[in-house]
Amino acid sequence: MLDLDMTPDEQRWLDCAVRMSAAAKRAAAPLYGTAEGRVALARGAGGDRTLEIDRACESAMIEVLEKEAPAPWSLVSEELGIVGPEDAPWRVVIDPLDGSLNAKHGLEPFGSSIAVAQGPTLADVTVGYIEDYTRPRCFAAVKGAGLVAAGGPPPGGATAAADAPPATLDARRFESDLVEVVFLEAGTPDRHSFDYHDLAAVGTLGQKGDMRIRQIGSLALSLCLVAVGVADVLVARVRSRSVDVAAGLLILAEAGGGAVALTPEELMAQPLDLEKRSAFVAWRAGLDESEMVSRSSELRKTLLGL
Repeated sequence: MLDLDMTPDEQRWLDCAVRMSAAAKRAAAPLYGTAEGRVALARGAGGDRTLEIDRACESAMIEVLEKEAPAPWSLVSEELGIVGPEDAPWRVVIDPLDGSLNAKHGLEPFGSSIAVAQGPTLADVTVGYIEDYTRPRCFAAVKGAGLVAAGGPPPGGATAAADAPPATLDARRFESDLVEVVFLEAGTPDRHSFDYHDLAAVGTLGQKGDMRIRQIGSLALSLCLVAVGVADVLVARVRSRSVDVAAGLLILAEAGGGAVALTPEELMAQPLDLEKRSAFVAWRAGLDESEMVSRSSELRKTLLGL
């Protein structure tokens, strides 16, 4: 096994997350883009309307968690809410279907987000696993150990990933300060009033070439694609919940990227709960952190009117 700086508990939790995600992916497959899958149920604990496909994915995940969790846990889930003892040593934060609107309409991408923490805030997340249900692609990280997986999901689970060569990133993507692809997650148009031009604030000053904006409809997967350099920057104008970003922010950090809130609060101090809190900007490795923080501050003034 590779010398990954991972405790036995972290390894077991990562294995459990892989199996949770696989179960939810199987549950999603027959419901994706179907009338049955988009049946609206009651509102979930996070405030959004739960679809049948959301419910099926959450039930599949929780069934695996209840059977295979390696230690006592409490749960934070977008649909079910917060369950279990407050003093549990591990907190499991899940969005069983990130990108529900895409799944409802038969669009791509959508997938799972699973984070495991040893404390009450985003800074306490130690294991992150995100899988794209629409293609064979997953991302995994353990705090202090770096990326465990970035690409096709390991057929033998997380243990197989640890025995394989480390996740490799295309270094050429991180040697340039050129910003070409910017992801935007902004929610419904009627809640925003910024100009498209304002997004140029996160581009490279004086750069030659094209900068393009994309919105893929999954905050968790957007963070992962920034982490591996597929995109350069993510502007999350929508206020995020921990279930959407807990795993993705760890994966981004372990890949060398960074993020900062567009609100006065410290992003990583955000509680692991279901409140909508911080809009934020995230960037890949290779972009100057102080410069990105400065540009994010300028963007905050235009996007939020502060």
